[in-house]
Amino acid sequence: MNSFILNANDIAPFFVSKGVSPLKLQKLLYYSQVWFIKRNGDKLFTDPIRAWVFGPVVTSIWNKFKVVRRNDIIAPFTHFYPCPTLLPETIHQHLQDVWNSYGHLTGSELVDLTHSEIPWKMSRIGLLDNEPSATEIILDYNTISGYQLDHYNNIPYVQSKNTLGFFSS
Repeated sequence: MNSFILNANDIAPFFVSKGVSPLKLQKLLYYSQVWFIKRNGDKLFTDPIRAWVFGPVVTSIWNKFKVVRRNDIIAPFTHFYPCPTLLPETIHQHLQDVWNSYGHLTGSELVDLTHSEIPWKMSRIGLLDNEPSATEIILDYNTISGYQLDHYNNIPYVQSKNTLGFFSS
């Protein structure tokens, strides 16, 4: 269980320091939340995740990086995070596990992946593909039941499709 309160701005520096785009950052935050809930039954961070056209988005993080084009690498790190939150080792390891499973994928591949999954699909019911939405993605026992840890309680490695994907940057 998470015995302290974190927000997405506490989590984002871990991924930003790896050299990610705003688009990729959003999806990595989403998967960090999904897998933390799956492993611990509790949220990693308090911010809601919205079902935007290009997949899950944490609005506060989007606002912070909206000056960076969605596929450009966020830099310099210290400009956005001069004094990042020191995370407990268990959280740091969780984020590293997410990175190990998804970090090799492009932002576009992550968009395609999130678009194929139940939480995002359920949050977009009744909306056109390109229709804006502020609907929160519900992450609970029912919506994340399709995410399965391996028998060692590890997040599975996601293979790259090595395609341009449906989403086009």
